[in-house]
Amino acid sequence: MVGLLKDKKVIVEDEKEGNRLYNKGYFGKPISGGGLELNLLEAIYLIEAQRLEVKDQDGEYIQRETLMDRAVEIDERSDVIYPVYRDMRLRGYVLKKASDPVDFRVFPRGGGPGKTPTKYWLKANLETDTFSINKIEEMYEVINKLKKKMIVGLLDLEGDVTYYKISTLVVNGKVKNYHGKKIEGILHGYKCIIDESNSMLYDDQFFGNIIDNNIEISLLESLYLLDHGYLELKKESNKGHFNFKELKEYASKKDDNFMLKYNIYKHLRDNEMVPKTGFKYGTAFRCYKGDPDHHHAEFIIEPVPEDFTTSWYNISKSVRVAHSVKKTFIYARQKDDEPVYFRIKRVTP
Repeated sequence: MVGLLKDKKVIVEDEKEGNRLYNKGYFGKPISGGGLELNLLEAIYLIEAQRLEVKDQDGEYIQRETLMDRAVEIDERSDVIYPVYRDMRLRGYVLKKASDPVDFRVFPRGGGPGKTPTKYWLKANLETDTFSINKIEEMYEVINKLKKKMIVGLLDLEGDVTYYKISTLVVNGKVKNYHGKKIEGILHGYKCIIDESNSMLYDDQFFGNIIDNNIEISLLESLYLLDHGYLELKKESNKGHFNFKELKEYASKKDDNFMLKYNIYKHLRDNEMVPKTGFKYGTAFRCYKGDPDHHHAEFIIEPVPEDFTTSWYNISKSVRVAHSVKKTFIYARQKDDEPVYFRIKRVTP
């Protein structure tokens, strides 16, 4: 089968041959009056599959590498986009090019345009590209309005593709918030000491740990209880009590990111989740929906600022750790109104 390169397209003029390509894989776009119009990525794939040969206007055959060079001239990301396209095609999916912010609409196996709805909207990235939480949210909002699933195909430097599904999470736990009497504690360095007679904090709301017949709670937990009017916190010198501003400033001197973490911690607790330190997993929090004594933490959560950027290398590490301990990795993005929780999971399409 032969196609003719015309500007940014490859045209299969023979109607029967064009119909065969379209009917067996939904390649290209049928032309009114007969024939088929292929984009360059489709043509490159069909050359590799030995289903197509391409000629230029002078009748000379064009090699696959030359066609790829032409594709890169038109779109410099073609050498990243194409390997992801090829990988998904080899997995049995039909892909059609899409406009920003994604690269492809992906139809389910056995499906195609006019036959089935799309299954995924797919963005291709290189492992050295920057992960931007702003761009991720922009993409997600567009895709979510269409009620589709968002995946990212990440191409590594050896040519392998790893896929990540990105979605948002509504946090909703089952641990009722504390509504008991006001408790008195005293600050010691990075923790607050509370008498064990207030054991309901530990037994029912899972604050802190019991050590030497006392409850020790963190600065995050202390600020939360003080913020909600349930804690009177003495200063180490016994000269008065902390107010919210004073404790916030004290804690922020020990941790530059304290208030970022606190805003997420507060939101999780207010929604009846139980956040605990996630240090062993390389994140700020591990988080439970229910009683930590009877449930595993479902999530590991990293609070990030509104304009957060990182490398896809870091994403790969975090998601791999979460998967190895049977948890879901989440970026909690701080915004003016309330946080947005982005769930990132490695998937096999």
